[in-house]
Amino acid sequence: MSLYDPADLLDISLACVNREFPYYLQLAVGEPIGFRRPADLHPSFFGCSDWHSAVHNHWLLVRLQRDFPDLARVEDARAVLDDHLAPGKLATELRYFDNPNNGTFSRPYGWSWVLRLHAEATVTASRRAATWTAGVQPLRDGLAGRLREYFTTVLQFPIRTGLHGNSAFALTLAVDSARMIGDEALEEELVEASRRMFLRDKDYPVGLEPDGGDFLSPALTEAGLLATVLPPDEFATWLTGFLPGLADSRLLTPPSFAPNAADPGTVHLPGLLLTKVWSFSRIVARLPSGDARGEPLTESALRHWEHAQSALDDRHYHATHWIPTFTVFAHDAARDAGFDIA
Repeated sequence: MSLYDPADLLDISLACVNREFPYYLQLAVGEPIGFRRPADLHPSFFGCSDWHSAVHNHWLLVRLQRDFPDLARVEDARAVLDDHLAPGKLATELRYFDNPNNGTFSRPYGWSWVLRLHAEATVTASRRAATWTAGVQPLRDGLAGRLREYFTTVLQFPIRTGLHGNSAFALTLAVDSARMIGDEALEEELVEASRRMFLRDKDYPVGLEPDGGDFLSPALTEAGLLATVLPPDEFATWLTGFLPGLADSRLLTPPSFAPNAADPGTVHLPGLLLTKVWSFSRIVARLPSGDARGEPLTESALRHWEHAQSALDDRHYHATHWIPTFTVFAHDAARDAGFDIA
């Protein structure tokens, strides 16, 4: 079976978004309290092992039905979205951030996924999707403001990890989301923040990748962001300075590893294959016509996609609660770049 099987991915996501346990509960407290269930704290995003994964699985439910409205379980997905994205439940989600102890919860990764969920619902042309957009709007607006402040005022140096705190990944999602809904003010501020933090980077040490728990390539995620915010010619020049010799770089070789979905760290590595496809696709799509790097990067993206095909084979929850999102993300980017991807 191909990893990109929309019906299968929808089934996996539906099984996840209503599964409350196991759940990684992150709660800072300022006084003694009793145990509170995930569904009490997060009535919209209580499933999928953790809050941010629940958010992007709801994005997946919206995204798949936009391309595949006739899938067998699309109506199940719509019913979940009607329930979980109801205004009252999302108001509780927003109030969670009003507690000063939780004001930075899931920053910036989960915040950027909320923006992407809202944008996806916004561009889904249906009356039902309009109710999801309206439900998410207050949470989106609250987190968009926090994200703007974080990247323009609070964060003084970029975070270059291959994990959730990666600045370039969150900025890419947020810029894309702002563009999807025409929020030019947010886009402009985030583009300026991206240029401020990354434009002077040169000679990235590619020998440091991958880290053992990465699901992002810091180098390629940053390059994907700059491909998003710079004009093609300026981006091509910047890329030469940032990743000299990219066409022959070790970044183009899929990392070799022994899959172990039962380990919550090692399970990130199949996702790394997929996010590298996403990054390569964004880079190639932005390179000027005839740029010699286009062909080897395209070939590398296809090799990474092929190596990722076993990512869901054993169906361990450490993999199934998040890999489907990145499968669709990678596939969409590769398709948009014009790659011949299965």
